[in-house]
Amino acid sequence: MKLIYIYDPICGWCYGFTPVIQEIQEQLKGEISVEILSGGMLLSANRRPASAMYNYIKEAHKQVENTTGITFGDPFLNEYLRSDDIMDSEKPSIALTVFKQYQPENAVNFAHDLQVALNFEGKSLNDIDTYIPILEKYDIPVQAFLNNMKEDDNKYATQQEFNIVQQWGITGFPAAILEKDEQLYLIARGFTPKAKLLQVIEEIKNK
Repeated sequence: MKLIYIYDPICGWCYGFTPVIQEIQEQLKGEISVEILSGGMLLSANRRPASAMYNYIKEAHKQVENTTGITFGDPFLNEYLRSDDIMDSEKPSIALTVFKQYQPENAVNFAHDLQVALNFEGKSLNDIDTYIPILEKYDIPVQAFLNNMKEDDNKYATQQEFNIVQQWGITGFPAAILEKDEQLYLIARGFTPKAKLLQVIEEIKNK
């Protein structure tokens, strides 16, 4: 069985849900494999400056914190959201595509590190400097990685991920799909507690 986690690096609810996926990956190691796909929430016409989201996120983040237990940092809430940095899913999604070529087993952890950099530390995911300490943490050669992010093949592969997610009809994030015997089961649409997810996985496993 394979758990396919569909997230977006800019999505606040995904920031709260990734730790759930990390725990499930650890708990069910050897039973199911976990793959993470980027959904492409903020692309082209949907991109916008952080400051345009300030009033919405300033309120919405409270519900995410209360529901998921995650914490948004002051640098994000009071500095980043007042900036004109463009909230754009493409670059961090390409970074995830490249990371999976190095350490696919750590892809969910890498995705969460990107989310922490944005939502807690208030760093821009458009800024290459944001990626460097994260890559060093995984002992990945920084310059080679950054060069790979510029390759057309990796941009194309990332676009294909967006397309697959779209074809599945998934327009909201986060989401999770369980693949068993070539059948796909949508097991999470939006934040879902770990106990509920484990219950659904167990039911599908026993089908």
